[in-house]
Amino acid sequence: SWTANGSDGGAVGSAAVATIVAAALAGAAGAATDWRWLRGSAVNATTMDCGMDFFADVYQQFLMAQHEVVIMPYFIKPTLKIFHSRSGGPPDITLTDLIVQAVRRNVHVWIMGWDNAASEKFLPFHQDREYEQLFKAVGEDHEYLHLTLDTSRNFVASVYYIPHIKSYAFDRKVAYVGGIDFSENRLDSPQHLRPDPRLVQVPIDENHVTGNEKPWQDVMVRVDGPAAEHVAMILVERWWTYCKSEGYMRSQASRPFDALADAIWGVAKSLEASKWKGYQCAKLPPPGRLGVLELSVSAGTGYTMNQYDVKVPTLGLQSSGLPEGKTVSAALSTGGSEQVVVTGLRALDSPLPQSVTFTISGIQVTANSDSDTNAQLNGGDLLKARWLPDGVPQPVPAGTQTCQMALSGDRDWMGVSRPRTENYDDHLKIIREAKRYILIENQYFSTMFDAASHECSHSNNRVEAELYSGSTNQVGQQLLDRIKDAGRTSSNFSVAVIIPLGTEPGSFYPNLRGTFCFEQAVEDFWTTESFKSDWRDYFSFYFISNAVDVPANMGGPGTAFYGIFTHTKMIVADDDVAIVGSANINDRSLNGDRDAEVGVQIRGGSYPRELREKLMLAQMGDPSLVDTNHLVKSLNKVASANAKALYKSMGIKFPEGTYTKDGQTNQLFGLIGVKVVNVPTLVSDVDFATLKYPLSREVAGGGGMDTFKWFVVPGAKPPNLQGLLFPWSRSIWGLPKMTSVTQLYSNDLIGGGWTASKTGKKSGTQANRYSSEVIVGGGGLLTGGGVPSEPPPRALPGSSRHVICTCT
Repeated sequence: SWTANGSDGGAVGSAAVATIVAAALAGAAGAATDWRWLRGSAVNATTMDCGMDFFADVYQQFLMAQHEVVIMPYFIKPTLKIFHSRSGGPPDITLTDLIVQAVRRNVHVWIMGWDNAASEKFLPFHQDREYEQLFKAVGEDHEYLHLTLDTSRNFVASVYYIPHIKSYAFDRKVAYVGGIDFSENRLDSPQHLRPDPRLVQVPIDENHVTGNEKPWQDVMVRVDGPAAEHVAMILVERWWTYCKSEGYMRSQASRPFDALADAIWGVAKSLEASKWKGYQCAKLPPPGRLGVLELSVSAGTGYTMNQYDVKVPTLGLQSSGLPEGKTVSAALSTGGSEQVVVTGLRALDSPLPQSVTFTISGIQVTANSDSDTNAQLNGGDLLKARWLPDGVPQPVPAGTQTCQMALSGDRDWMGVSRPRTENYDDHLKIIREAKRYILIENQYFSTMFDAASHECSHSNNRVEAELYSGSTNQVGQQLLDRIKDAGRTSSNFSVAVIIPLGTEPGSFYPNLRGTFCFEQAVEDFWTTESFKSDWRDYFSFYFISNAVDVPANMGGPGTAFYGIFTHTKMIVADDDVAIVGSANINDRSLNGDRDAEVGVQIRGGSYPRELREKLMLAQMGDPSLVDTNHLVKSLNKVASANAKALYKSMGIKFPEGTYTKDGQTNQLFGLIGVKVVNVPTLVSDVDFATLKYPLSREVAGGGGMDTFKWFVVPGAKPPNLQGLLFPWSRSIWGLPKMTSVTQLYSNDLIGGGWTASKTGKKSGTQANRYSSEVIVGGGGLLTGGGVPSEPPPRALPGSSRHVICTCT
């Protein structure tokens, strides 16, 4: 076996390694400290902008892996070709291919997915079947392939909440954290061109007009060194706590009943044997490095050669119910030095101690992390000792680029004794401390903030609200307070938020409500205070879209416009601090007692600036156009120029959201049950929208998992765009009326990241698992599950449908 410090188990420097199987008590006696680097650890970090960069890098890591691969996905499609063995053409390698190659080199591959009470009945993510295919593919080498579906640690299974994690590690030396899964349309370039022969190829049809899937904007951060081991340790801890939990025992005991229930429901191949499930906890991932105890002995006055026995007791950091480590002995002699590598289990809510007490030939010594400990030994020799948590010298020099993990989750998915809220806490801290700018790119903007208008007030009152929110996280309020302060003081501070132009149905309402009311709140404040400045210089929403030449075989000649689905979860401020991870701006991701999330916060150094520049390279064409002292002004300039070019070419006007043809101007996007703010007499899209709903949402980038449709203007020449950035406003979609019970509970189930879809009741035919508008009437019932793929037939009034939801 190999030691969990990323080495091959040999000596550390010139010193022998003593491995201590130590481990950690959940809560560490209730200390209210975070599970992460307490003072920060130096890190190398790189941005992977979109799947093209990410999959290329991961492909190389698979080829180089020597010991271990860790995969914590939201879901995987292991037989889908998403990797390139050569550049230029379509992808030709699957995840299965890479895993089979790795296990044949005796590399252990650990994959920890999830399964809640509703997933296989409503989701096309039938991971049970995918895992069985992987298990069969590796054949006799299955002892190196380790698979589990986390069903939560409690006896009662979770129905709505899940591990939303997308994190991966290789040999505990390199890790990736962010929003990209090994699946479908995640393979895309930052330019989001359509058609593109380098992407996953599908048959050209009405739902895939270019033979590609919908554009997908996303970000991963690659971290090297100690941070990579921390990512792997999240899987280690989750695997151990799951295998020792009543949740695992429940899932194993109920396997026959679950299979039968799935078969009755109509889940394909649910009665087939799942041999891999018998091996889920047969082997557990090796513990990780907790720290290094550095020891050296210098000769005393006697100049004799003395031998000393070193005993280091367990650190006691394991989660409740997991075995403690044992005291381990090491040998030390006069003139010698040793580095004792301490490995073990560590609860995800247990901080590492900043000192360690051990004995050396009967003398008790405490080694600290911030200074050397000196002690005289019985033989007259002098001992020098120092404790390095995570093996990292402390304190970190000023100006060092440092990294901390940011977690969300509770016992269900993380095995912790109390909810972890670092993702939330760190977002608030970054917003409070920002001095010049904040740049956010996120799939969601579902958050609480003060709003005085009639339609946006009473946002948390289901009875009185016109636009119900229910969100409790304070990200929006903190942003609004900072923007108001900047307006009062006329300071050079601004906030830019990049969101999707359109999303899948369930997340559509929370985003429209959040963005509509937030923009209105900023504008209303400027009006109330009678500021002479323009509020648009202090805050703006943006979206990314593209307009391309249409080939003759795809409806050309002409120009096509399409939105780009933004799945990123990123914040950067002042070129000084950034977070990249899986957490959306909503309660599900941030509150800590719902979904499990993993993020990486990086402070200092060059990475925050490099992250901003990498994103702006594609979205603005030239990152040097960004003035970080006037961020929003500089983004507005480019976004407005793009909007003008688009209007001149195609007649599409943003941020107004209109389309002009032959002198007649209409709303571009229709939305059922909407009051359009700039055409207040209209309450329906039936008579005026150029693109009726749900086609409007699909063209905007909010089609199902892979649906891609565009809007073609025949004969138009493509505009000369500078990047992909466009100005957003609440005029584009209008004011969404609260027309469905799903909106009343959007925060509890949907607004946190659930995507609405519908499943017809069973009546002798397979249930319809396709996405469209939320159907009002007919006694709709809110349940869990469902991923959109393509529109179903429109339901008749009074038809019986269920609203099904899933998180992406």
